[in-house]
Amino acid sequence: MIAFLRGLPGNAREYRSGAIKLLALLIAAAWLLSACAGVPASSADAALPVEEHLGAPEVSPKPEIIEEERIPDFAERLAAYSQLPEVRRLGLRVFPQDARIVQAAGNELIDLKPVFRDKDTAFYDTAAGAVGIIAEAYVSQIVELDGEGIVELKLERDTPIARRLGELPTASLPKSVRFSPDGQRLYVVHLADKTPVSEYQVNPFAWIRNFELPREYAAQEGFVESCILPGRGELWISQMTTSRLHVFDLANGSWLGTVKLSGNWPKVITADAHEAKLYVSCWLSDTVSVVDAASRRETASLKTGPTPRGLKITPDGRDILVARFGDSAVDRINLLSGTRRVYDAAPGKIYAMRHIVYNERRAEYYITAMGAGRVYRLSESGEWLGWWQVGEKPNTSAISPDSRWLLVSTRGPNNPDTGYLNRGYEYGKIYFIDLEKGEPVLWIWGRDQPTGLDISPDGAYFAFTDFLSNRLELYALAPNSKL
Repeated sequence: MIAFLRGLPGNAREYRSGAIKLLALLIAAAWLLSACAGVPASSADAALPVEEHLGAPEVSPKPEIIEEERIPDFAERLAAYSQLPEVRRLGLRVFPQDARIVQAAGNELIDLKPVFRDKDTAFYDTAAGAVGIIAEAYVSQIVELDGEGIVELKLERDTPIARRLGELPTASLPKSVRFSPDGQRLYVVHLADKTPVSEYQVNPFAWIRNFELPREYAAQEGFVESCILPGRGELWISQMTTSRLHVFDLANGSWLGTVKLSGNWPKVITADAHEAKLYVSCWLSDTVSVVDAASRRETASLKTGPTPRGLKITPDGRDILVARFGDSAVDRINLLSGTRRVYDAAPGKIYAMRHIVYNERRAEYYITAMGAGRVYRLSESGEWLGWWQVGEKPNTSAISPDSRWLLVSTRGPNNPDTGYLNRGYEYGKIYFIDLEKGEPVLWIWGRDQPTGLDISPDGAYFAFTDFLSNRLELYALAPNSKL
């Protein structure tokens, strides 16, 4: 049994689901795109496989940086924990992996040496009641050893920009997260669970309720992305396994209806400025479905390039940009005529363009390229302006309201032994690109495969989901802070 830091509820619900059926569909999708063979981001010119896959908060410890003159105090605090009655073997899965694991010996800190390592986990023999985890440029932590199993933890960066507020368990495979228009709620969509959506409160950080669907839809799972229509008070989500959209009442979480699409495997949903029409990328049919919000009916279908995912309507409302996961291009489709222009960042390559956001201040788009470990910059006129290199497998991005920060969730390296559907040997990361400086300046650890990501409308918070850890993490964002 994997135990997290002391403070997580011991009786937290363990979610189970019929994920086998979903994985079978994913394997079928991989076969359809078999030309994409996986490579690490450092070999970005090669091809990439299909990378889509189907309580009480843990309170962060008070930030503390262990400086040389404060070591006696830290050692004294460690020593205050009672010794265990006998030596136990402790498993620690810690990031960064070069962190010091220490125990107290009087006023000194003694480094523990691992008995052995098993990939990303180190094992220690100790009778200490607590150990300290220390690494340069990180907030140190004390972990009480009061249980069996493997302790998993990550250290937080010593930075004023991102302050961790806590994390909560989710249902199985949390694919995406979205803040409410007032920034006080979070909505998490689950890929492999019969619960499509869970609602969370931001302050205090807590689970509120689940949104439920009729059994005929819930049993098929496969929920992906969401879109909020504030004026209508509605939350829309996509379900790729049924090629449907589902609509919920934001006020009470009740199910309002469903929309059957002609496209196959719907993913991203976006709405026009008037909340009159919604546009849905359909992964396997290479189309974007157009849906009338009032009647909840599909009214048109737009042809795209291979494997459409990310969507962004242009500021004038005339066109829609479509990120193509099947190659390295972005389509620009006129919403009246359906005519299509193609902007290819790397002709002949499969960089797996995934997510699009728009910077109003600079009039440029940012597109994550999962296969290249990059975020590309595209001008409003269709000119490629360059890219930023980030971590392996970038997923979702979000731009702060003041256009200062671009945050990017990166999933991290695939598991080299069993593939991306299983936890790898390194946590993923959240990258911070300073748009004033024009460069990445910071990253923080997520857990296993950070995927969904959003910034609150007021820029005060950001949240992300850890896809294979079944967690939702919440941070305070200080957008004007300097490193």
